[in-house]
Amino acid sequence: MRFIPWVALAALLAACNNKSAEEKKQAVNFRFTANALYNEDSVRLAAKLLDDNKAAAEKKFLEAVDAYRNKKQYLEGAALFQASILLQPQAKSYYELGNALLDAEKNQEAIKAYSMAEALNYKPLHKLLFNKACAYSKSDKLKESLDQLVTAIEFGYTNLDNIMKDPDLENLRKNGYNFNSAVRDAFSGIGDADKLQWNMFLREFRQLDLPVTFDKTYITTRELTDISYDYERYVSEMRNAKFERETGSLYYFVGLVKKDTAFKTLCYAVDDKALEDYKWPYYLLASYDNKGKLIDKLLVGGQQLDDNPYRVGEISSNGEITVTDFEITYEKPVSETRFNENKEVASKEVKKAFYTIAADGHFVQKSNEPLALR
Repeated sequence: MRFIPWVALAALLAACNNKSAEEKKQAVNFRFTANALYNEDSVRLAAKLLDDNKAAAEKKFLEAVDAYRNKKQYLEGAALFQASILLQPQAKSYYELGNALLDAEKNQEAIKAYSMAEALNYKPLHKLLFNKACAYSKSDKLKESLDQLVTAIEFGYTNLDNIMKDPDLENLRKNGYNFNSAVRDAFSGIGDADKLQWNMFLREFRQLDLPVTFDKTYITTRELTDISYDYERYVSEMRNAKFERETGSLYYFVGLVKKDTAFKTLCYAVDDKALEDYKWPYYLLASYDNKGKLIDKLLVGGQQLDDNPYRVGEISSNGEITVTDFEITYEKPVSETRFNENKEVASKEVKKAFYTIAADGHFVQKSNEPLALR
């Protein structure tokens, strides 16, 4: 499946042409340099005008993640995150830049990076605020550190063990009574911490407009928001990757499929080919109970491995699910050619299956085609 369909290409070109004539003129003349890296007005303008650079910025971001997370090269990782930001500023790039700088003991600059991520609406906010508290603590700015920590707890940071043991907060913990009482009071006001974390993840999924089809062009007509690695407890693909293998995967919120009193069915996407110059995600439906525990999962679009059939999923307006597998023949072996350079010569339907979402959240295969689809 290594190609970009003409429909997708047209959508991409249309997106590029959505800028006004004035914005296009600004983009041509605009120069975003390292001197403006922490200037909020410049960063916001760059994020808007440099959107044509997003693919290149994503690629550089993943190279930075590899250097920082895998190779533990903190300064090199920081430099690569900065290079990604100069191509196009993104909240996640500033957040990870802050993390790399914090590990490299560049605490003051880490605070600036976290502040820019916050200005660009990084989510989950509570993890950013916790890391910012760590940077202030390491800088011996204890009042600022405690303020950030309390706010992080109020916004959903629930890892009390980490608060009490993280070495980056050692200076703050030495503050004794003020630290302990502030943390206790903050936790007393948030209720069920795990449920709060789950609700924050859940809020990122907007209701999907049904019917919907997850095919090769779905990603080209929508701007999906990245899922942060801070939500890995709910996305098993993140936990399995955990940076031990190649870093080339991005994860996206897609939408809420079904909201029931006993469970929620969500759709998210995984792009394992994110280091290449185009998007090729696969789509998963996942049902969770009201505490965020996974009930069941179903692949409804795309392919997880190159030699798998390509799956197209359809969800009808009444929630019935159809998944169709296609065997694609290409001009060249898929193992030898990039997806966008390999021409599709034939497509054959090999399997069709029908599912419904049961009362307990499981995906149940039906033996017959639903009446609504006939």
